[in-house]
Amino acid sequence: MAEADHKILSAEIKLGSQYYFYMETQTALAVPDEDNCIVVYSSIQAPEYAESTISRCLGIPEHNVCVITRRVGGGFGGKAMKAIPVATACALAAYNLRRPVRMYMNRKTDMKTTGGRHPMEVTYNVGFKEDGKITALHLDILINAGIGTDISPIIPLFMVGAIKKYDWGAFSFDIKVCRTNHSSKSAMRGPGEVQGTFISEAVIEHVASVLSMDVDSFNMCNKWRQRGISRVPIVHEVLLRSNPGKVSILGDGSVAVEVGGIELGQGLWTKVKQMTAFSLSAIKCDGMGDFLDKIRIIQANTLSLIQEGLTAGSTTSECSCEAVRICCNILVERLTRIKENLQEQMGSVEWGILILEVEVNLLTGQTTILQSDIIYDCGQSLNPAVDLGQIEGAFVQGIGFFMLEEYLSNSDGLVIPEGTWTYKIPTIETIPRQFNVKIMNSGHHKKRLLSSKASGEPPLLLAVLVHCATRAVIKEAQKQLLRWKGLNESDSTFQLEVPATMSIVKKLQCLL
Repeated sequence: MAEADHKILSAEIKLGSQYYFYMETQTALAVPDEDNCIVVYSSIQAPEYAESTISRCLGIPEHNVCVITRRVGGGFGGKAMKAIPVATACALAAYNLRRPVRMYMNRKTDMKTTGGRHPMEVTYNVGFKEDGKITALHLDILINAGIGTDISPIIPLFMVGAIKKYDWGAFSFDIKVCRTNHSSKSAMRGPGEVQGTFISEAVIEHVASVLSMDVDSFNMCNKWRQRGISRVPIVHEVLLRSNPGKVSILGDGSVAVEVGGIELGQGLWTKVKQMTAFSLSAIKCDGMGDFLDKIRIIQANTLSLIQEGLTAGSTTSECSCEAVRICCNILVERLTRIKENLQEQMGSVEWGILILEVEVNLLTGQTTILQSDIIYDCGQSLNPAVDLGQIEGAFVQGIGFFMLEEYLSNSDGLVIPEGTWTYKIPTIETIPRQFNVKIMNSGHHKKRLLSSKASGEPPLLLAVLVHCATRAVIKEAQKQLLRWKGLNESDSTFQLEVPATMSIVKKLQCLL
């Protein structure tokens, strides 16, 4: 910090929460079985965790508990830990009553109990030289974990990884995970990384603002409509997890496949099915026809596949496909030997980049995304159509976090929104008017599973650009007004809250 020509001290950033808003709320069905067993059908991203918890709650061995998950109607992390209490309560009632019990949460209850993304308060000190080179950065971060621990202790790890995408010189931080009277917060798509990405960009833009390093000629010619454009890099550390798989070839040639990964709508089953067909096609048998029609993916069952783990982190599809590929290679090797013996007897026979343009109505505060151009490196995509949907969906969900979704709590820590009437998620009116996404194939890479890259969470980090571009618009509007008043333009330093809703943007304009 001593080497810096300029310093910004005790600047503050506040980041709010975000609700998962999956289509299917928390739900479970428990059915008592013979031999003091119980079967639980749960909408959960981690069936194995539910099995262990139910076992301890009922006081029975884990082999007496079977958790089955056919599919999950949207998760984003909200069906990982938060689904366990629902499944366990349902199992307890069914076990004691000796009759089937079904539970589900309506949207109002789900919003009040599931928590969501971690709110944060950040104070930073940054030193930098006249040419913009940052020499030091110190962060003091308070993370609102709510009433329970959940996965909150690991959030700082993900945050620091995202913040360190830039060379800050001397970098230090003090991160505290705080227990509060709010509902317990949990992992949500890109946990910690979304906030870390925004913090780093906010610091960079603050430094640039002080040094007056940006300019926009379009806004000089327009009085009531202003535009902003911004570019940011992202870094996403991918963590690989072990994942089981089982491939069975039946007597009629049809194939049953089981994997540890859960289908959440991310296209996991589609990719697994394709990988099975591709790997087994090496047998080259006559009459195989459209082999995809002969393959069925079986629902997750904790007593059939052990140590299924957690479906999260954007890599479960790749890990599941790799497990299936290994199984298929073993089967191909065995069947090839059998085929050869029969012939002898018969004599013959994914980095990412986004450029985005927004327009802000200075009278109403409405922000319109005119165009977004995403180029995303999926490596050697297992299914470009599925990955395209993941990229678009993650980016739009990020727009909700940075621009729309106010997941507020009152003084008692109770969630205020009760549904879509008061909680606004992205719609057709808020997504980019021209939404361009290009998937780049960077080819084979021996250190990546199947040469594929993650597509579920990293694109969400790109949505920070919408907030940055909106801030650029407001800044230019402030400069324009200061010029009209004959004041110094360097006074136009401000913080734009997250989410930057219409009312917040309009309020900033009213302060001009």
